[in-house]
Amino acid sequence: MTVYLDTSVLMSLFQTDNHTARASAWIAGVDDFVMSSWTVTEFSSALGVRTRMRNLLDKERREFELQLDQWLSGRVVLSVIDNDMLEARRLVRHDVRLRAPDGLHLALAVRHGCSLATLDEDMAAVARDIGLTVIVP
Repeated sequence: MTVYLDTSVLMSLFQTDNHTARASAWIAGVDDFVMSSWTVTEFSSALGVRTRMRNLLDKERREFELQLDQWLSGRVVLSVIDNDMLEARRLVRHDVRLRAPDGLHLALAVRHGCSLATLDEDMAAVARDIGLTVIVP
């Protein structure tokens, strides 16, 4: 089954944190994974937040962006459609644990028949509740 990567996993693959070693070892063994245009947008936003908070130099931010662009070459990046947004809203309306950006990740994973890789416990719980297979690297 194809695995959909959410932004928390993608960030751990590029920025060293408590999950980086596990996430890197895990992704090395995954043959079929995708992410969405929303995932890479959130990635860029997270880097921007870290730069504004002075936890990351702008030069480092630009380097991470280039690394991601290179890593994405030849990989599948799913497009977001209006129905994904509507499904995300439906999910968020029915479960207060879910934030809108995470609802969009879930809607995309469902539409494409993917399992979900995430480090977000609340998102993982909601994903399980709606029948998705969840992987926590």
